[in-house]
Amino acid sequence: MTNDDNRNLQEPKSATVAFAGWRTRHDRFRQALNDIQRTHTMSGVEGVGMLLMGIPGLGKSSILDSYVRHHLSGRDDLESPDRSREPIIRLSVPAEPTLKTLIQAILLASSYEGSIKGTVGELKQKLDEFIRERGVELLIFDEFQHFLREQAKVNTRGVVNHIKLMMDKHKLAVVMAGIPAGYRSIAHHEELYQRFAQRQTRLAPFQIDTEENLQAFGSYLRACTRFLQRHGFEFIPLANKEMMVRVYVATKGIPRLISGLFKVALESAEKGQPITQKDLAEGFSRTLMNPDIQTFNPFRAPYEKVLERAREAQEKAASADRKNWDIH
Repeated sequence: MTNDDNRNLQEPKSATVAFAGWRTRHDRFRQALNDIQRTHTMSGVEGVGMLLMGIPGLGKSSILDSYVRHHLSGRDDLESPDRSREPIIRLSVPAEPTLKTLIQAILLASSYEGSIKGTVGELKQKLDEFIRERGVELLIFDEFQHFLREQAKVNTRGVVNHIKLMMDKHKLAVVMAGIPAGYRSIAHHEELYQRFAQRQTRLAPFQIDTEENLQAFGSYLRACTRFLQRHGFEFIPLANKEMMVRVYVATKGIPRLISGLFKVALESAEKGQPITQKDLAEGFSRTLMNPDIQTFNPFRAPYEKVLERAREAQEKAASADRKNWDIH
């Protein structure tokens, strides 16, 4: 095998890895970051909260990663002769949360170096002291829908009450991120919910039902292809309506699935050759990324058939969205 052959085998892999770690700050991404920043700003003034909600694959974790990374990189007061500050603690809510396991999870997610054993009362004291001593400003709870799990129901009230008490006692800002089912876990606790009522960011898949939504989707797809072009891969134009409809049917407008579609197309691409609709069709056929359409391939089917599938997908998405925010 020649050196050129080796390079052609490695470069698509390199581009795939780079693309997997890349995120574009589309309008919804920026809005969520702004909402987190506004919530964080109120720390020390009053205990306020924000809900960041959406089905899997919409970028919640990427948004949180981006906020924490950029906020901390912009701080110049984290280390001093007197103390080290830890303004943000981010954790995943335990799968079966109790007050004790939640406090332990917070301490484990921080730089706390002491023992996390002891009674609930002892753990509360340890956490209170850590928050005061390290200047904690913002708590981020990821996977907060675990507060709603059936096996956790007996513990939920004590857990959410303690979060409320921490917010009030330390004037903490709190961000809770998770899937829509978590909304009910907060909405059923009025005192806590009131602290999250002002700022709720609901992420949604891209849609194609209006001109405005088509423009937003097209802008996102152009950003994706520009990134890949910088790595030497040309794509057929994706921001025209027909291709947007085909991509939408293939991925349901979910960024994680869109990224997956592009990655499987890259894996079989040859550097220097444009990625075509045929490449997308072949890549899609090797995946099970959208079980809703089974063996239907939107990159091979006649456009009229794809439009029919798009209408069905939009109706299903609208019905699911209504159910997501029903708290009963």
